[in-house]
Amino acid sequence: MKFFILLSALALAVKAQVIQSPTYQFNVTSPTPNSPYVANQILPCIYDIAENTTSYNLQLSILLIGSNSSTPMIMSADISQGFSFQKKIDGGAIVYEHQLNYNIPVNTTAGSYEVVYLDNLTQTRVSIPITIGTAVVPKPPSQSTGSAANEPSSTTTSKFFDKSNSANGLEITSFFLVASLALALVHL
Repeated sequence: MKFFILLSALALAVKAQVIQSPTYQFNVTSPTPNSPYVANQILPCIYDIAENTTSYNLQLSILLIGSNSSTPMIMSADISQGFSFQKKIDGGAIVYEHQLNYNIPVNTTAGSYEVVYLDNLTQTRVSIPITIGTAVVPKPPSQSTGSAANEPSSTTTSKFFDKSNSANGLEITSFFLVASLALALVHL
């Protein structure tokens, strides 16, 4: 019984990531609300459009809005209904998934922002609060004497926690949630 409750909590946690537009023409699955991002990295914007969506009932723009700035990420988002975008969601409804990978400019000021999905026809919006940190400045290679100074250096960084590697930002969160559930089961 306790396992069923924990499994249900996991399903609700993952399912709760979808935000529906007021007009029911699209759903937003990324970015996840209140997630941290870093300047000079990718901000994934993933949205599903309803099967009955056309340019006559949805004209979608995606904006990045900060306290002192508003940056259009895309003024006319893709709402096509190609077969490769098609997927079924709960209840058997057919939607079409689209993704925009926005490269956050390196000079973006750290702070709180909103990713705004704006329907230009109805002026309705879905706002997702996020936080953007300053870009990581790579350290210049140290200058050494001798012939090794002219050789290129290579550095390897771990991409495990790099959000740009995840399709929708849920893989890492789901991993920790499953690990927590497994730990809870051990203590039952």
